[in-house]
Amino acid sequence: MRGTCYGMVALAAQVTSAWARLRGGIWPVAQTSVAAGSAWYLTHNVLGHAQPFFAPIAAAVSLSASTVLRSQRALQLITGVALGIGVGVGVAAVAEGPVAIGVAVLIAMCAALAVGGGFFGHGLMFVNQTAASAILIIALHRSGSGSERLVDALFGGGVVLVISLLLFPAAPLRLIHRATRDLGIALRQALSQLDEQITRREAAEPGWLLAASRRVHETLAQLAQARSTARNIVRIAPLRWRRRDAVDAANEQAAQLDLLGNSVLGLLRACQAALHAGEDVPADLRTAVGQLRAAVGALAEHGIGNGADAATVEPLRHLAQWPPSGEAAYTPLVTLLIRACARDVLRIHGVNEGA
Repeated sequence: MRGTCYGMVALAAQVTSAWARLRGGIWPVAQTSVAAGSAWYLTHNVLGHAQPFFAPIAAAVSLSASTVLRSQRALQLITGVALGIGVGVGVAAVAEGPVAIGVAVLIAMCAALAVGGGFFGHGLMFVNQTAASAILIIALHRSGSGSERLVDALFGGGVVLVISLLLFPAAPLRLIHRATRDLGIALRQALSQLDEQITRREAAEPGWLLAASRRVHETLAQLAQARSTARNIVRIAPLRWRRRDAVDAANEQAAQLDLLGNSVLGLLRACQAALHAGEDVPADLRTAVGQLRAAVGALAEHGIGNGADAATVEPLRHLAQWPPSGEAAYTPLVTLLIRACARDVLRIHGVNEGA
């Protein structure tokens, strides 16, 4: 009976999680479906291409189910297709068969790596599309295939740019706040588990620290993508120009989250080392961790830009000057990391730690 109850609870949690993902992605997916259909209509019905399969593929791949980096993916795709077509046409003129495909992929990927720095160096879209285009030009070699594929890519990518930058640009502040909350949730969960370990005076099971670190770094990477997307949107999308100052301010606050994430990870490592060594951790460490958890929890609940009340700020100011307690070997390191975490949170809220 108990096993059945646990199974039902787990199933309910999975259904809730699935519904939350669907609810969060349904609007981007709807945009993607409209873009794919529009790209096919423009290239097939208007331009008269017999099988413009790449136009809807370009639109679907660029928009996807996410609202981050859409315009960047579209430009990477269009440029990669153009480069791959050039390589494929050149190789197809002198060779064919498996040798031609192998040589085309080699040249295309090397060329993409050589010219794909900066804007085009984020992710693998540019390199992959360059190689895929070269392969398709040789595999489907016929007169006009290169030019038609390029036009298809231009129309598919153009539809993406119209939708993502002109008609329905993502809300930049919402992107940053959502990523901030996700990071806050990951940090709060890690600090809650650390609190339990300190209470039991037992180190975590093997692999816990690595898993926590991986989760934090994943959310930091998502935050970096959200910040980059927000910056691009307010500079390119006319409907979002008036949000530039607010986004710049939110980006400046969000930049401090990188420091906070690494400070928390350092605290986790130091405390784990102390617990593994069997040291008597400072008596007030649990209180300090609890106060940090509460402050990070505010980020998880409200994101940034909502200020901080006195009940949150005052304990952080105390922690920013947290006095060392105990004489264990790891006490100085733990003390410095507690202070660093508190100062990072105060800076995120724009509060002077000594005021």
